[in-house]
Amino acid sequence: MKYLTLIPVFLVACKKEPKLKGTEVDTLTVEEKPVDTLSPILKTEKESNQKIVSVDASKMPIRLNLEIENQDEQLILRLENLHQPEIKGYIKTDQPMNLRFNQIRLPDNTFDGPFGQSIQYDTKQKGEYWLILSKSNMASGTATGKFFIKIE
Repeated sequence: MKYLTLIPVFLVACKKEPKLKGTEVDTLTVEEKPVDTLSPILKTEKESNQKIVSVDASKMPIRLNLEIENQDEQLILRLENLHQPEIKGYIKTDQPMNLRFNQIRLPDNTFDGPFGQSIQYDTKQKGEYWLILSKSNMASGTATGKFFIKIE
């Protein structure tokens, strides 16, 4: 009977985890981030010195690589189906460029502006907004080139 009580103690004592000597385990942490893709352009039109780019504003944020090809060209970013209370946007250029948000056209056909290379505007009306980008006549430098625009 004495030996029967020692059997469970012996089994528990023998059940130790083996120690690994001299080995290390590498771990890999994967962090998932959303892919930053460019937004689809619904259509592009050209009228005299204006290039009109239409995008669906219901799919914010909007990210576009655009280009102004001549000094007197205006780029109009037409935001269709805008239903959010505020627009935030900025322009990023690879090289110094005389480009700004000149005006914003509201759904009731009124205008506001000028702005700079960034804009923050309360959108009290629902509908189609136009962001008009062009050179500043009060600044020097070239107004042509490629740039990135983000609207949130």
